[in-house]
Amino acid sequence: MTGKKGAFSGRIAYVTNNGQQSQLQIADTDGFDPQTITTSKEPLMSPSWSPDKSRIAYVSFEKKTAAIYVQTLATGQRTKVAEFPGINGAPAWSPDGQKVALTLSKDGSPDIYTLNLGTGALMKLTKSFSIDTEPVWSPDGSYIVFTSDRGGKPQLYRVSSTGGDEKRITFSGTYNARASFSPDGKSIAMVHGNGGDYRIGVMDVGSRSINVITTGPADESPSFAPNGSMVIYAAKKGGAAYLSAVSLDGKMQQRLGFNSGAVREPAWSP
Repeated sequence: MTGKKGAFSGRIAYVTNNGQQSQLQIADTDGFDPQTITTSKEPLMSPSWSPDKSRIAYVSFEKKTAAIYVQTLATGQRTKVAEFPGINGAPAWSPDGQKVALTLSKDGSPDIYTLNLGTGALMKLTKSFSIDTEPVWSPDGSYIVFTSDRGGKPQLYRVSSTGGDEKRITFSGTYNARASFSPDGKSIAMVHGNGGDYRIGVMDVGSRSINVITTGPADESPSFAPNGSMVIYAAKKGGAAYLSAVSLDGKMQQRLGFNSGAVREPAWSP
């Protein structure tokens, strides 16, 4: 009636591990109707939805080294898009679906690149001796936020999607990583750490203030709901690994019913 997507609309991609194999799956937000996208005896990581929800990019170690694949959900067809020497990690789609940002270490230290999926052209955005990883595009495509330890500990930085100066954007807490933009671009969810305790925080992009919305102690991989009202994340407590959703004010939390072994790295579809 309001014209806005519901908080639990869309589907969720996630990785499970039962001790023998990893599976990349997608399911409804309540865990119903799970579908396996790919299975491997080696790790699968970092699922990322295309803007039109027709494809998923992910990292696979199925050949013992890291490679990034793009898989079409309707047909199962997949294409290897990056298998350079060293790290091939953390793919993230551009808002127009024509590029992915990714982490490559082919020139030495891990840096942020963009890859044009149509032409195969690479553009290197960061040039640092530190570890630059976990890129994510702003909703308007103008810049990319990434995690870097260039200041000694992981913090979030931003760089233009066409290259240029890199600027630090988080200063509260000893650890800020794994950014996820709200659909309107006004907020960034992240893993916020202090003293070995890791929780989900949400930063107002304008004021840079961070509101911690989960209780920890080992929360990770935040991803915004399609309407921006909630964040899904992976949690670990008492030896169990599961998915939860939390409202932006932290007042409403719901553990989600994904019962496929250890569940991690959720990604909410657009």
